[in-house]
Amino acid sequence: MIKKYLFPYSLLFNLFLTYQCYASATDKNFLNAENIYKSFCSNIVSNNYKDINKNWSPVKKTKTVHIYKDKEGTLRINILYRSNKIQRLIFTLYNSAKKPTIEMRFNHNCLLQNIRRILYDKASIAYEIQSLNIKNYNVEERQLLNPNKPKLTNTNNKNIIALIDTGINYTLSQFHKNIAVKNGTILGFDYWDNDDKPFDSDPRQNPFYPRHHGSTVFSVLAKEAPKSLIAPYRFPALDMCRFKEVIEHIANNSIRLVNLSMGSNNLKDWECFEKTARKHNNIIFVVSAGNNGFDIDKQPIYPAALNLKNIITVTSSDQNGRIGRGSNIGKSSVDFIVPAERMEVIDHRGVKSYTGGTSYAVPRLVALISRFIEKNPNANSDKIFEFLKKRSIQKGIKKTKFGWIPDPLDDYLIN
Repeated sequence: MIKKYLFPYSLLFNLFLTYQCYASATDKNFLNAENIYKSFCSNIVSNNYKDINKNWSPVKKTKTVHIYKDKEGTLRINILYRSNKIQRLIFTLYNSAKKPTIEMRFNHNCLLQNIRRILYDKASIAYEIQSLNIKNYNVEERQLLNPNKPKLTNTNNKNIIALIDTGINYTLSQFHKNIAVKNGTILGFDYWDNDDKPFDSDPRQNPFYPRHHGSTVFSVLAKEAPKSLIAPYRFPALDMCRFKEVIEHIANNSIRLVNLSMGSNNLKDWECFEKTARKHNNIIFVVSAGNNGFDIDKQPIYPAALNLKNIITVTSSDQNGRIGRGSNIGKSSVDFIVPAERMEVIDHRGVKSYTGGTSYAVPRLVALISRFIEKNPNANSDKIFEFLKKRSIQKGIKKTKFGWIPDPLDDYLIN
């Protein structure tokens, strides 16, 4: 005999009444999902799930995933196991545009633990994530995804770094003095949402819990190249061929130094990037070698392994020059090693924290180059490469083309 689980069956009804003031027709449709929870949870142990009701049609049923659809939306139930026992349940609701709107997390007894909701504007761009109280369904926390830009007046347009990443949290006051400005607004662009608000958010893994990366990279650049300004670009994750537009925008603003702490093993993703970067060979792209534990001469990661004269690929070491755990190497494909295994950064929240890896070796090398350009504004790319080679040493078994730069904060050979 299966013990019946305690479960707040009226949850959806109460939840959506709370948000009736701005609930969409699709949201109201999910009021019918109460029967799904009731049927699913009452049969959770026996794994003998019944069809829900006439409003919802089962699309897929496996041990780990259930998907139901009706005329206006989709409900996906993910069942997470540990040692063949249910550990957690995740219910995700999608609207007719296949955009996720509600995520509800339950424990193994089908008891609610967490609710998050995403709000969209008229262009179907997510602008807010709400965390809801599981007892009264009031909004406890709001996380803006496309906030208004601050008014900035930075005027140094001679030594700008382009940061192509997941965007930055430009609402943080400690970032303001290093953000590049043009015509009274942030210089940069969001090629993901296609607007002029490159705010730090990567929803690919889970849109209800987006990852943040660009802000921490920005903080390293700002700290180690304090006289430079930084133009943030949110990379075109939905159409990687738009890298052509990104690079053209950078070129049109006379930016010659780019921080690119990202990559993948899919060459096709980077074909448009390669073609456009080759065309603009006066722009230097400093890219991360990656954190796969690969020799990328044998297992290429792109754009790090692209054969372009204006790409500098960097990997990470500890303070003693030992390659960081998981940091990629390559005698031909990786140019330099920079210590970046325990970096103090400012994260997306504006809080000091520690991180590391090849993503943070890149801004350290970019900052070094930027300080060199500050003192040597007429130096061409060849002079910059020559300077970096003189700063590097070979240490132990050769794992990169030019070796290790022990302290990128040292201005040796710059003055």
